[in-house]
Amino acid sequence: MTGATPDGLAQEVHRHARGFLGSRTVDVRLDPDQLTGTVLCSRTPVTAFTLTPQPIAPETHHDRRTETASGLHGYTLDDLHHLSRHVIHSDRWHTASDIEDRYDAAWHAIVEYLLTVTEPPSRQDLFQAGRRGRDQSVRQNQQAHGFNHHQPSTGTRPRFESYWLSTAAHTPSHEDRIIDRHALAQIWPRLTPRQQQALTALATTGDYHRAATLLRVTPGTFNVLISRARRRFLALWHEGEQPSRVWGTDRRIGSRAAVAPAGTKRRPPTCAVNRRTGRPTHDLVHGRASTYSNHGCRCTPCTKAATSAARDRNRANGATPRRRITVSQLAPIRQRLTSGETVTAIAAEIGFSDTYLYRLLAGTRQPAPDPA
Repeated sequence: MTGATPDGLAQEVHRHARGFLGSRTVDVRLDPDQLTGTVLCSRTPVTAFTLTPQPIAPETHHDRRTETASGLHGYTLDDLHHLSRHVIHSDRWHTASDIEDRYDAAWHAIVEYLLTVTEPPSRQDLFQAGRRGRDQSVRQNQQAHGFNHHQPSTGTRPRFESYWLSTAAHTPSHEDRIIDRHALAQIWPRLTPRQQQALTALATTGDYHRAATLLRVTPGTFNVLISRARRRFLALWHEGEQPSRVWGTDRRIGSRAAVAPAGTKRRPPTCAVNRRTGRPTHDLVHGRASTYSNHGCRCTPCTKAATSAARDRNRANGATPRRRITVSQLAPIRQRLTSGETVTAIAAEIGFSDTYLYRLLAGTRQPAPDPA
């Protein structure tokens, strides 16, 4: 960093310290006499620095603002510097990468864009090119350190730690093997006997259908046993902490030749034919219960047919038919109301609710037709 005055150098130190520490609460205290200073973050001293004055030789002094290069479409190096600084000062990667690496990535992306385009680009085009280069550099750096961009909440990639701790290690560690054996010896007795049998059958046969046949259960029941056993194992493994989810997938495929246990529901072959060719089309026939239920027809003949079919089913199942007041029974009730009796008394006498009787008298509900 260079500057004409100590204050200018202090400002440069402040800008770099903010980007490096990733905080806005950064302050710089400068002693102009001793040319020393201290960087503070949240009012806490972080580091100290010393300013060393260096005279600039007259022959090496030049105005960088007017320095240009071929192929930059009129942009100076000072313009590239300010664009690169603008890119890194407007990003959100201050905690993910070093500010110097981000500056270099943005600067090289801008220069590469300038050298590849044929027409002079705008400053906004150069800014977007610098942003793309900066983001790509940070993401590649994170991916090299195992960060999972597809599922950020899971942290590192599943195989990253296992590769660098075991395969790529100079000397394979025996720690994991010892921990796994001790954990298995401690957790296995705490599983239920049924869960132990399910895991043992799966480890012995290596096939879900054969293991289910060995335990004389359906494949669905066996899958439930295995799922509960794995969840219980994880809960005991992370005892006292939040257990992780079962993120792995068992790649073992059930045997094609395995015979399903008796009582297993199988999809009839006609369903597969219907999926391929579609259901046959039929003309709507009014007056049938199937037209009411399958096609949603609510005409009077279809409604009566559906009601009659439902009544027949209820009677076949032993249900008591529902009593209704007919047209001939409603006329004497109206005469009794005219003579001064109450609806509640009449309903209690004939064995119906007063609400049902009120609706019949008001006309919101129709009485049953008289039997032929």
